[in-house]
Amino acid sequence: MKRALNVSLEGRYERLYEEVVEEKQGVEPAWLLEQRQEAFDRVVQLGFPTRRTEAWKYTDVSALAAQVFTHGRRDAAVSPGLLDLPIFCAEDITLVFVDGLFRPELSSDSGGDLIRVTTLDGAAAVPSLRGALSRTNAAVESPFVCLNRALWRDGLLLRVPGKRRVERRVHVSFVRSEKGGETIACPRVVMALGDLSETRLLVSHLGGGAQRSFSNAVIDIDVGDGARLEAVTLQSVGRRCDQLSTTRICQGRDSDVSCLDMALGARLYRHDLAVSLRGEGSHLRMDGLYAGTARQVFDFHTVIEHCRPHCTSRQLYKGLLDERASATFNGLVRVHPGAEGTDGEQMNRNLLLSSEAKVNSKPELEILNDDVRCTHGATVGQLDQQELFYLQSRGLDPVEARAMLSRGFIEEVLYRLSDTRRRDELRRLLDWTLNGDVIPGN
Repeated sequence: MKRALNVSLEGRYERLYEEVVEEKQGVEPAWLLEQRQEAFDRVVQLGFPTRRTEAWKYTDVSALAAQVFTHGRRDAAVSPGLLDLPIFCAEDITLVFVDGLFRPELSSDSGGDLIRVTTLDGAAAVPSLRGALSRTNAAVESPFVCLNRALWRDGLLLRVPGKRRVERRVHVSFVRSEKGGETIACPRVVMALGDLSETRLLVSHLGGGAQRSFSNAVIDIDVGDGARLEAVTLQSVGRRCDQLSTTRICQGRDSDVSCLDMALGARLYRHDLAVSLRGEGSHLRMDGLYAGTARQVFDFHTVIEHCRPHCTSRQLYKGLLDERASATFNGLVRVHPGAEGTDGEQMNRNLLLSSEAKVNSKPELEILNDDVRCTHGATVGQLDQQELFYLQSRGLDPVEARAMLSRGFIEEVLYRLSDTRRRDELRRLLDWTLNGDVIPGN
């Protein structure tokens, strides 16, 4: 008997959907409620993928189909010290969501740098919003993107006007409450950068402690012609939390985007990141850094679409895995017909600190054009014994030598950030993780 490729939800998410619809009645326009219904119907039809589905071969999400979650409350408490982490800066534009719900009392105002609309449903009159939320078809999306489309509660719209350089950094933080129970959150962000604009964005996922929770985030970013964006995604949630994220970026002509995906926490973390280079001469740098231990599971799926001529992309993902942690990297660079002059590089490097840690790496190229320069590769290795011996011969004990080599391997990715202050903030969190210290909220 052939085994199913999907896990039936058996009505476990219907109550969550009904509660969202009841909350949004009279608030959202009819087209948005219809979109929710279409998306939820698709989730029920598809179910959640099993490991027999190729794209989910190394990631087991069956527990998410069986778990019973609840929605977060608007008065949920945040763990003490969580908002004092070094990534929270008074000078930044900070927007805080707790269990998927916007908390203005924990956020700062935009200071006029951005046109910000707190909730997407409250911004339904914005002409571009309907297109941004409706531009994709539920019939071709993954079940988790459809689940987000059905269940998001407080979404966020960020618009940067053309020819505007936003001096203050933007930090959108999705925090899990201290004692919220087994909650589900579906963060939803739509961001549009006007032509020749420039900004720096951090999206952080934090907290959760020792309780079970599930966050399913979707972020869509449209980068105008000649615009520049430096975007960082930081995931440092509790070790019993599950985090699924989807980020989609569309770049215009001569735009420049650099992305850093940094994963430190969670029981299960998967990030699907797709970038479409739709403007001639656009440039992308996409980096990843992950450090796991115990039984943590990290899964990265990236797709870079070279659609127009003379675009460049650079990709470097580096992982550090200890004990029984596992990671998967599946990266695809696709060069479309007519995209002559494409220049793409892709590399995944991993360092295993335990004989039980494992990595599945699958970099791919799909080239439908002759005039291109594309390379890819992957490495998996352990610490060099000669390097360990050298450091020990200079007075370091084995633990210090091992830590120094591990940090030297993985910190290369951080040095690719142009924002030196952000680099130092992230390094402090990385040091806490590698030292085995407990980050507030976890």
